[in-house]
Amino acid sequence: MAQNTTEKPVCLTRNKDMKDLVTKIRQVAQTGCPAVLITGENGTGKEVMARLFHYYGPRRDKPMVTINCGAIPADLAESTFFGHEKGAFTGAHERRTGCFEQADGGTLFLDEIGEMPKSMQAKLLRVVELGTFRRLGGKEEIKVDISLISATNKILSEQVKSGDFREDLFYRLNVIELNVPPLRERKEDIRLLTRYYKDHFLNLYGKEPREFSDDSIESLMKHSWPGNVRELKNAVERCVILSEGDIIDRENLPMQIYKNGSIHSVNYHSLADKIIQIKFGSSLKQVEQEVINQTLDSVDNNKTEAAKILGFTRKTLRSHLDKQNNEA
Repeated sequence: MAQNTTEKPVCLTRNKDMKDLVTKIRQVAQTGCPAVLITGENGTGKEVMARLFHYYGPRRDKPMVTINCGAIPADLAESTFFGHEKGAFTGAHERRTGCFEQADGGTLFLDEIGEMPKSMQAKLLRVVELGTFRRLGGKEEIKVDISLISATNKILSEQVKSGDFREDLFYRLNVIELNVPPLRERKEDIRLLTRYYKDHFLNLYGKEPREFSDDSIESLMKHSWPGNVRELKNAVERCVILSEGDIIDRENLPMQIYKNGSIHSVNYHSLADKIIQIKFGSSLKQVEQEVINQTLDSVDNNKTEAAKILGFTRKTLRSHLDKQNNEA
């Protein structure tokens, strides 16, 4: 997906580490560095950092194309990245350009690079090293000039050790690593971000001005934020929608925040983050639905990653979700 590249992305922070990170992004981007790797947990704002890198670089007036590697079916990956010629496969009724060709002269952002199929990693390495590729079903070598930004919530060095990620590709992508700290390590940003998202959603939904109560702010500050900034944004949106009057009370907060973090989403980063509390008296069907839904939330609705955690195939997970939807 191509994005508007001339408008500066919004990055609000009072945290020293985040300010240092933005400074580093500006410095590296201005050098024209061809490849950076942005790391951090889900929801920390890796895409915002990628957009900042593009904005501060020499290609800011060119396209920035974003691809979520975890959302591409394996059988469509090559066509998505490199495009295809008419008749290359059943259903290819016309020539289509891939994301590398679309980003020529600009920036290609490969989000969740750790989800890229192993079969595609060798082909990506070739493009990164040579700057050329062929469309699926084509014979012509197409040359592109791009700045490549990759992002992941995984530890790629561990994936290299396990054999899930190519070592040579890892070093090609990781010329500069930029790590985005989780929200729990920059709690001074919670009030600032809460105010920003509150004003945004009040305007979006046409609501009258209102403020968070001291109790609700206290609960927000105590929460561990396993979903990071994305979780905070969703929580504030919920509060704006459900609150009445000019005060947003603690009771308007999502339950896991209102209870001061006693309920947790599934995540990899701490023992507490691996706990899901289920209401006593729930049926097995309700338990199954809750586990599936919270697992999907914890991985930003990445069905491939959720299926791995749950021990399902992606097809089985899809079957469970379809059944939930039909019964809703």
